[in-house]
Amino acid sequence: MTGAGTVKRYAFLQALAARTENQLVVTNLANTATEWLSVRPSDANLYAAGMGMVTSYALGLALSLPKREVIALDGDGGIFFDPSVFGVIAAQAGANLTVIVFDNGGYVSTGKLPAVGSLSSSGVDLETLARAYGIANVVTVADIDGFIGVLDKRIVNAPLVIVVRTSVEQQFVGALPMDLKENKYRFARHIEQSQGVKIFKPSAKEHGAKPAADPALRETGHSSLGQVLYEGLKENGVNFAIGLPCSGFSSVQELLLKDDGFDYVSVPHEGTGLGMCAGAWLSGRRPAALIENFGLFASVYHLLRGHMSYGIPTLMLTEFRGDTGDQEFFAESGEVTLDVLKAMRINYRVVDQIDNLKPAIRDALRWMDGCLRPFALVPTFNLTRLKS
Repeated sequence: MTGAGTVKRYAFLQALAARTENQLVVTNLANTATEWLSVRPSDANLYAAGMGMVTSYALGLALSLPKREVIALDGDGGIFFDPSVFGVIAAQAGANLTVIVFDNGGYVSTGKLPAVGSLSSSGVDLETLARAYGIANVVTVADIDGFIGVLDKRIVNAPLVIVVRTSVEQQFVGALPMDLKENKYRFARHIEQSQGVKIFKPSAKEHGAKPAADPALRETGHSSLGQVLYEGLKENGVNFAIGLPCSGFSSVQELLLKDDGFDYVSVPHEGTGLGMCAGAWLSGRRPAALIENFGLFASVYHLLRGHMSYGIPTLMLTEFRGDTGDQEFFAESGEVTLDVLKAMRINYRVVDQIDNLKPAIRDALRWMDGCLRPFALVPTFNLTRLKS
């Protein structure tokens, strides 16, 4: 089914709100956020996630809180920005995730000229796209009765994707009454109270008390880099990680994948994974991203538009391709790595000794608890090639 719908998005949101209780909801930006606030004001709403991040944030939440229903209110433009998230949903998500994609055929909040039409206005079908990525439980609707019918009769053992064809009309109900950081605090406090988890840890100790004990870190001895990183993540309480195949981190990724007690998710794009890390942190998890620096470059938008705007920490272990000793054809561009981190105001530490890795993870997590921003640990190229 292609072509613009005839019913306002606001009418569908009103119908959804009538069937929503304590679900966590992540909304698209612009009027999707304000319209949802109008029909369902709640601290269980995370508003105005950026293009290509709504569904990945919701997916991180759903994976981390498998007994809590999570809804993503995305748009056609956002899904076309990162359609690969459908593949991760097909491979990883449970029945507690519902993705609603409002398809009005364009980027209507920014203008109504033909030049801003989305791919669906050219005939690309979102339901077909979702099925191609492996999602079986997907349906397209264009009227309220069909929408309600899907919500009320959903399959209970699989994630659900609903493509909702809407008109281009918007309901102007006022601007968001808070910035994204305040929204983040309200949302996370709601999860703390409703889920019985602790997310905010601004201080390691009570004022005047003795410092809290350091995590018990096993001595590295003659262990390989992969073993040390694996132990360092677990010993410091990291319990959720994402990554792509990466030569410098392949050994630690293999160990994490084999550990049934650790949630490691392979992703097709680093930005998708960082969005999932944000959702995981908002659920009370300790997330990390194992990516090379070119993956960092690919995620600049996601970090600035998401993590920095909301104030969400994620530990990034960033392989330093292009550091001294690297002889690959792409190595030259790697030398801008530290400049990119500086430009984004992301604090970092270059690690060149294996004995410093575990303490560096510990210190980075403590810094993030207080500052609520991402932190990058950058092992040197020679260190990531250390096998024993």
